[in-house]
Amino acid sequence: MSREKLSLTPITEADLATLFAFESDPIASQMAHFPARDKADFYLHWQQKVISSPDAIAQGIWLQGRLIGSMLSWYNPKDSLIQNGRLIGYWIDREYWGQGIATQALALFLPLLPKAPLFAYIAAHNIGSLKVIKRYGFMPVALTAEQTRDLPEGLGLYKKAD
Repeated sequence: MSREKLSLTPITEADLATLFAFESDPIASQMAHFPARDKADFYLHWQQKVISSPDAIAQGIWLQGRLIGSMLSWYNPKDSLIQNGRLIGYWIDREYWGQGIATQALALFLPLLPKAPLFAYIAAHNIGSLKVIKRYGFMPVALTAEQTRDLPEGLGLYKKAD
């Protein structure tokens, strides 16, 4: 685990180029089981659905003055699996994987969130992220066969225990 002190700060437009580079990494995209967006779609999404949304909480993960990732939480009323809950997600620069960054950042991030059930979608092959969320009390959600069919193959839903 990295012994350096992390900090979280709200994400701004100035951070988007760095965050785009992280999401554009094909290995990171495969690990997250999330297809990278093209640059225009990425910027549009962040500008309209994250930075300007009063319901989204977006924090940059900073280490020694360098942006190395992001922590997000948002409501998705269209997601029938997480009604009345918030999703959380994060993206870490691959250079910092396996150093405890996500674990430290999530410890800083969780107290910033409003009281609501918390959920995360995690790829089954993403062992590092599974360890992180389980450390904070997230458990697999039992889904019906129909609900499972609606998820991309290999993606699981986890809910933080109350």
